[in-house]
Amino acid sequence: MKLIKGSIFILVILLGACTNVKKVQVIQDALSKSDSSYSKKEVVIDSTLIINNIVEKIASHKLDFVTMNAKFKVDYESEKNADAYIANISITKDTAMYITIRGAMGVIGLKALIKRDSVTLVFPLSKKIDRRPLSYLQEVVKIPFTFKTLQDLIVGNPIFMDSTKVTSFKKTEEKLQVSLLGVLFKNLIILNEDNTKVLNLKLDDIDIDQHRTCDISYSQHTPVFQTQFPLNRDISIGGKSKLVIHMEVKEYNFNEPLKYTFAIPRPGKRR
Repeated sequence: MKLIKGSIFILVILLGACTNVKKVQVIQDALSKSDSSYSKKEVVIDSTLIINNIVEKIASHKLDFVTMNAKFKVDYESEKNADAYIANISITKDTAMYITIRGAMGVIGLKALIKRDSVTLVFPLSKKIDRRPLSYLQEVVKIPFTFKTLQDLIVGNPIFMDSTKVTSFKKTEEKLQVSLLGVLFKNLIILNEDNTKVLNLKLDDIDIDQHRTCDISYSQHTPVFQTQFPLNRDISIGGKSKLVIHMEVKEYNFNEPLKYTFAIPRPGKRR
């Protein structure tokens, strides 16, 4: 029972973890001071040029693929417990996603087949099958993610970049820090010196009653298809409950035959 509950928990995290710097105070305070030497007109012009360049660079450096196979080691710690799992994932881009979660001794606690509008959960230990619309998972995690959002999260692409409305920015010799105001979240993005890698993303819920925050740090980037694939992701989620997750890619390949697929048992069929 513990494995099943934990497996569902990790699946929800994989599906709903929002995205990416270690706690940075809402940067408007600090950055507005640094921008005070410019006129309002100059700030608007500079901001527009900078954010357009950033969005274009991020879009051009997003990892594109046809298929993906990966094995993740997932460690998590909540206020109540801590555990570790192995998640095997196969993806056909924009079509289907197979997730198998294993606990101690290699025991499979959960399998999930996720499509653009549905999710099928298979519990091998209890032999139960649960078929739901994708909106079911959206309700569970209280985040209106789409199949594409989840796909980008697993691949390591930035998510919830639904706006080019910049509220502040700051550039140093090594990093560029930009704050965007989106539909659901304030998105603080930190990129490396040439803007080809998203190092951190921090989401703050616009709805202050939700108190949702999420920090994700990407590291150990490796070249894949002329872009960068982060092998490590550290996620910190705050709000009504707190959670810390470390995801490490142990194996991966792209554009090869799917490796971790599985068949959904027919109703009433005994295995």
